[in-house]
Amino acid sequence: MKRFLVKLGITAAALLIVAWGLDLIITRNLHHSDARMFSTYNAIYSDSLECDAVVMGSSRGQVQYDVRILDSIAELNCYNLSVDGRCIDAEVVIYNAYRHHAPRPRVIIQNIDWGTLQMSNGYEREQYLPYLDKDDLYRQTKDSEGFNWADRWLPLVRYAGYRNVILEGLGLPAKMARPSNIYKGYIAVDAPWDGSALQQIDTLGFVCNPEAVDIFNRYLAQCQEEGVQVVMVYAPFYFGATQKMGSAVDSMFALYQSFADRYGCDILNYTYDSICFDTLNFYNASHMNYHGTEQFSVKLAHDLKELLQQ
Repeated sequence: MKRFLVKLGITAAALLIVAWGLDLIITRNLHHSDARMFSTYNAIYSDSLECDAVVMGSSRGQVQYDVRILDSIAELNCYNLSVDGRCIDAEVVIYNAYRHHAPRPRVIIQNIDWGTLQMSNGYEREQYLPYLDKDDLYRQTKDSEGFNWADRWLPLVRYAGYRNVILEGLGLPAKMARPSNIYKGYIAVDAPWDGSALQQIDTLGFVCNPEAVDIFNRYLAQCQEEGVQVVMVYAPFYFGATQKMGSAVDSMFALYQSFADRYGCDILNYTYDSICFDTLNFYNASHMNYHGTEQFSVKLAHDLKELLQQ
């Protein structure tokens, strides 16, 4: 019996060592991955980001704010921290991670729209896995993303079920988006109009989750306390979709204006800009393609430059 227990202990120790080794290899490789979902967090945790402006938003922020144009015209050093498929809760998580590792920005360009004040649904939860050893990130995500002590401390547990993440971490072929045209968090999309999804929708609502509203309040209060200027921006939205919002548009405008008044933020509204009336500028109702983004970013850059000089 004693010999059996010794062998069992040796086997368990050997397996644990192998597991720790694999976890270390996977995590270190993911820290250098060029996959889209890891690229911005890799830049943050490598302490390579020192910007005077950041773009915050969801996918609408990620693909519609060309930081090259903002930098050149508005004379900024801007990084796009927007999070694909996520709402304000995840946007605040990545902003706080950035603030933990970099000086405060001078200005935040905060995309706002009908989806900002909802709560994220767990999309691409795996983006956090390589960084759960970071106290700041673990504290922010353990409840919202369902992480626990085992995910943080036991080898390979956090990667269970994420086959492509494991393959990526082992340097093997993995099905992960890795845009070749990503630049400082901005991704240019060159795609034609597809209105099929819009045709299936009769109405668009503006839904506010109370928890999301509370998060947004605390985020803006933090920025105000730190002296960070927040400029809220309604990026262009295809007019056909805006029409389907009906009176909800006015409710949305009124709510965000109340935030702006409370925290001293500026608002730039492009909801009815000429860009919004031409499908050549969009690849779907809520996302501009490269053609529309370029026009919008030029307009935004000039407006920002004038605003920031006041």
